Amino acid sequence: MGREWQIGDPVDYTTDGWMDAQNWTGNRYDGEDESESSSKDSKNEEYSKKAWDYYNDFKEEEALYYINRALELNSRSSRDWNIKGIILNSLKRFDESQKCYDRSLQLRQSVVVSDNKARMLSKWAFNLLEESKKVPNGLDILYEAREKILEAINLLSSENNERDLDLFIKNRDSIDFYIGYEKEFLKCIETLKGYDKSELFTITGIKSYKKLGPYVSLKLVKESENEFDPDAIAVYIEDEKIAYVANKDYLKCELTSSASELQNKISDTADAQYLFFLSRYSAVQFAVGRIVK
Repeated sequence: MGREWQIGDPVDYTTDGWMDAQNWTGNRYDGEDESESSSKDSKNEEYSKKAWDYYNDFKEEEALYYINRALELNSRSSRDWNIKGIILNSLKRFDESQKCYDRSLQLRQSVVVSDNKARMLSKWAFNLLEESKKVPNGLDILYEAREKILEAINLLSSENNERDLDLFIKNRDSIDFYIGYEKEFLKCIETLKGYDKSELFTITGIKSYKKLGPYVSLKLVKESENEFDPDAIAVYIEDEKIAYVANKDYLKCELTSSASELQNKISDTADAQYLFFLSRYSAVQFAVGRIVK
């Protein structure tokens, strides 16, 4: 049994491991060079078939080797450029994949190839979205992802592609959400950079977030007798202790001070206020406060 259809495969891909008649036309697509010798055509066909079989067995590198050999024999095969685009898409070599689809379409206009390219662009956009989460500022990458998904939406043919179109639109909406999310995060970072680090602290071990809101008044109280940490500083709202000032690097935002760093900068008690919850995916989740001087 062949491999199951996935994004980037031909529209009419079948589980027997080859394309059906709509995609596969024998020696060549209409409009391909008719002057090649039959021997060369036969070898091209053999390599192309091997490439597709290896791709179906999840052996993309072997598939790429044979499709390259096929294209060496006939560089004007729209079919083989399409297959190479599919293989490179599976390897997440999206830029190269796009060039192959473009070459295929240059040689012969095809709804099948156009739809394959659209699916590749959608997959590329999703990968850019994930990549944006791994860098300090992912806004430029997110904008690039949005360009890719919009191109995919515009490129996808309407015929029998409602499910793909719905998926593409959901991906676009998801990217738009993360663009807004990233903008808000960066705005908060700029706000923190406007303060001196000695004014800021991260709140950890919060019992309840219900009483916290922008600029809610807080009181910091040193706990020199704390059995776990003599530098501990408790955080109060009115007379209720709700949390502590973070005293470990992994618990605090790097733009804020630890409890130990604040020991010689505040009295036994200090007035403060809650600023906001700094959130950026799972890696950045900090409640930040500011000492009122």
